Amino acid sequence: MEQDVVRTDLDEVPGFEIWRGRPFTSMPFHWHDQVEINYAVGGSLTYLLAGSVVEVPSGRLSMFWAGMPHSVVGGTEVEDFYWVYVPLVWVLRWGLPDPFMRRLMSGEMLVDEPSEVDRLVLDRWNEELPGANGRRRRLITREVESRVTRIALAQAGETGDEHAPSEGGSLRKVSEMARYLAENHAGRLRLNDVARHVGLHPNYAMTLFRRRYGMTLSTYLTRLRVCQAQYLLISTDQDITRIAFETGFGSVSRFYEAFKTVSGQTPRQYRLRHEMPDLPARDQEYPSNPCAR
Repeated sequence: MEQDVVRTDLDEVPGFEIWRGRPFTSMPFHWHDQVEINYAVGGSLTYLLAGSVVEVPSGRLSMFWAGMPHSVVGGTEVEDFYWVYVPLVWVLRWGLPDPFMRRLMSGEMLVDEPSEVDRLVLDRWNEELPGANGRRRRLITREVESRVTRIALAQAGETGDEHAPSEGGSLRKVSEMARYLAENHAGRLRLNDVARHVGLHPNYAMTLFRRRYGMTLSTYLTRLRVCQAQYLLISTDQDITRIAFETGFGSVSRFYEAFKTVSGQTPRQYRLRHEMPDLPARDQEYPSNPCAR
């Protein structure tokens, strides 16, 4: 059995969207350029994210960087669900604490403490954003920034000082490099290819990427490939050797080495430990908004 990778085609501009609905309880790997904020009512939703099975619990804001391939693999009875998509370049510009950003960009699901007002605020954003004029849209953006900042400060154990934002142009370059890697990770990529794509010198491209994401381009590319391999291991019966080459590794030995470094176990061990229920048939259509309409 084989599954397609779904690429949600959401442009960076406007790229700021809010939905409310009921989620699919299974959905193939997909990714997009935004930071995704989730909130579940009455149940939970389970993702496979960066090789780990993580949960959006009921009644708590959760967020992760959706540029890391992720899939929905299960959930309990969710009465209502909210999605907030925030362009990555905005989040990078907000000057959030470095420890928080490193956790976010490494593929961690960050979960905040319960708050009685979160659902009320999400309802207001969902109601107002579709018809918002420029001034109201900026107001909602600032409210989202403030809420994310509170999460970041709580997660980082800080109470005040924020880091100064970086220049907007370099942030856009970094975001585009991550996008290019996500779209082409299964092919034969070189640093020069990525740098050329964004019009930068390779050394400068590497410096920018590491400064913002806390890892090299090569490390990030390996993470993407291992994420895809993990998905294929638990959702298909493909031979491990085939998976190694299909996900962009040049040799089986390199695949095993990288996989164990990222996952802490061999591909076979991972497959046996993380068997999941079958995902929907490959010909099922999935909207870019994961709400079931």
